[in-house]
Amino acid sequence: MSFEQINSFEQAIDREMGGREIFKMPAPSVLRDVFGAISMDDSRPEMNGLVNMLKRGLDVALPLLIKSSTPTRESDIGTVFKDLEFLSHYYLIREYLYYSYNSPESFSWKFEEGRVSIEFADPSIPRQFSQGWNAAILDGIEMHRQGVGTPKIKELLRGKEEYGSGEHIMEAFESTLAEAKVRARLKFDLLDTASAQISLKGYEYESFRRVYEYLLAKALYHRYYARANSTWVSFQFPKDQIVEELVVGTGLADSEIRSILGDLTYSPNKKLQPMYYSIVDHPALPELLMTAENIIDDDIPAHLLRVQASRDPNWFLSRVSNTLGDQFVDRLASMFEEAGFLVQRNVQLASIHPKAPDIDLLVVSREETLGYFVYAIEAKAALPAYWAKDYLRSLNKGGLSKAFDQVASVLETLRSEAGINLLAERVLSLDPTPLSDGHIVLKPLIVTSQNSGMFFENESSGCTIIDYRTLGQMIKASDGDVVYIDGMLKSIREAPLPEIAKMSVDVEGISVTYDVVTRADPVFFPPHEWKSTGLDVQVARDFFDNGGSRQNPLG
Repeated sequence: MSFEQINSFEQAIDREMGGREIFKMPAPSVLRDVFGAISMDDSRPEMNGLVNMLKRGLDVALPLLIKSSTPTRESDIGTVFKDLEFLSHYYLIREYLYYSYNSPESFSWKFEEGRVSIEFADPSIPRQFSQGWNAAILDGIEMHRQGVGTPKIKELLRGKEEYGSGEHIMEAFESTLAEAKVRARLKFDLLDTASAQISLKGYEYESFRRVYEYLLAKALYHRYYARANSTWVSFQFPKDQIVEELVVGTGLADSEIRSILGDLTYSPNKKLQPMYYSIVDHPALPELLMTAENIIDDDIPAHLLRVQASRDPNWFLSRVSNTLGDQFVDRLASMFEEAGFLVQRNVQLASIHPKAPDIDLLVVSREETLGYFVYAIEAKAALPAYWAKDYLRSLNKGGLSKAFDQVASVLETLRSEAGINLLAERVLSLDPTPLSDGHIVLKPLIVTSQNSGMFFENESSGCTIIDYRTLGQMIKASDGDVVYIDGMLKSIREAPLPEIAKMSVDVEGISVTYDVVTRADPVFFPPHEWKSTGLDVQVARDFFDNGGSRQNPLG
């Protein structure tokens, strides 16, 4: 394998992509057909593969379709779907090309006469995607536990009008708005508690939240209606009418609504790729195209932040980034506190060494049979990734490599005599009734917004890295038992890699096969019993009754 061979292959697949018939058809008609197909299959789980294929292909096609208005031939739905299937292959192979150029050990490329084979070489890549999918599944289960998705809404809408001002519409929308608020809380949106203090370019963050929750409720409403009445989910919304509806529904000014929609909508001259947008505005169409699936499933708050960061990086760094990081630490602290752990934010070590970094979060578990178990957490609140170029940002200077360096520096500082004394002082100060003897066990932990070690498979520091959604699920199941959490962190790291399937496509007469991650059964974190049942107290009592001591917990 050589980069010359990869470059030659890249040129071939680019030629195949650029010559597809879909780009010669009327873009407005093509877009309506594709959005209609995605909406039609939205409620059928067995069609997920087709929907994902259409969406990937559309992300590749949109930069050309959005600027096209003069077709050279009539549209043909069969050809459109065939071309989108190829463009879906193109999307994934393009991802692998980006990875291979920037992290050469990511993929294995094998070139033979008339054949190209692309396989995962870095196991952290399939693990990342499998773990992200698993976290989303468990979040979905949690939503249902919280009463999201009540069948009452379907009963309200069955056999009734979809649009208008009927009582059934008002009651159903009120329910979907409540559901939208629950769903929004489970997204990456770390600025919700600080929304009143954050100003974005063109509007306040609080204004965006109101528009987002309304659009989410609207998407849920139309999906419930479609499922109740066995019809397609609405996906076309007249441009002026949707603005008027949002003005009435949110109480915001027309100009503010249009500014927010502009940041959520893919249209000509947008610099970012289409996957950052959940709405499409083609100049030749009188309506916005918006699928319920995209509005409901996309992490729109994170999309919005990515768009804002690209518009004015300096503004974003000075006005948003620090608050985003602070809120991320606060959310982590709240997760541990709710499970009964002791926490302290921003523990400064400069008094020991002027160049030592702060500890973002110190998490302490009082262990009657040991002393204290402590996590020193380095928190990284990078915006979530949506395609290869985003994931590769972790390799940049100041990315996750810096987090490992910071952890190493923290550990070195805390191993000094002054560091040991400071750690003991901080731990004991957090405990209302501090133990007079015992041990302090310290472990470092890197917690990120999304990355669970992608590209850092061979990191030698021994520090565990985990995304906050998966960690949160572990903490929730732990019932305050740090041993459970530590065991789950090890088990998920040591778990078998996800199953890999082979995809195939023809590129200029060359047979290309490449690896993809298949969706296996989800990995659950079984509910544990510890503090809520008093098991922790009983275990400690038995330990001391049998002659145990904190000075020599192993006997």
